[in-house]
Amino acid sequence: MSRRKSKTNSTLDRVAAAYLGLRRTQMALLLGVAICAALGLALHHAEPGSLGSRSYLPAIFSTVLLTFAFTTRNSMATPALRELRRDHLDEAALARWTRYSTLAMGLCAGVALIGFGMQLMGGATTICLVMYAIAAAYLFLLGPIRP
Repeated sequence: MSRRKSKTNSTLDRVAAAYLGLRRTQMALLLGVAICAALGLALHHAEPGSLGSRSYLPAIFSTVLLTFAFTTRNSMATPALRELRRDHLDEAALARWTRYSTLAMGLCAGVALIGFGMQLMGGATTICLVMYAIAAAYLFLLGPIRP
């Protein structure tokens, strides 16, 4: 009985450590979004309007990234979370939940990188700031859920 209890405690510690690690990853990615926004505003970039009519392409790519992030979260991370809640000793579910939650947050942070690149290429500052705000909002929205 004590062996089972110690295994349960160590597994709960692993679940708590994974959740804490995901929270730290979320905060680091949010810091990265803020740094991208600050650098994008401060650095010298191309002439405004140099993207021309191609300025919609990064917005389309960002939409695709966010769609993939939602799909990853809903079809992979959420079922792993349900399995983890059902059986907190399931290490495979813990690994899947951690991996897919990190992937979804990374895809959201990619939107900020696209906004940064767009700003350096001469994209409209307002569109880039909106992309930074969307990236930060989706990082909060698709952040880790406590198991």
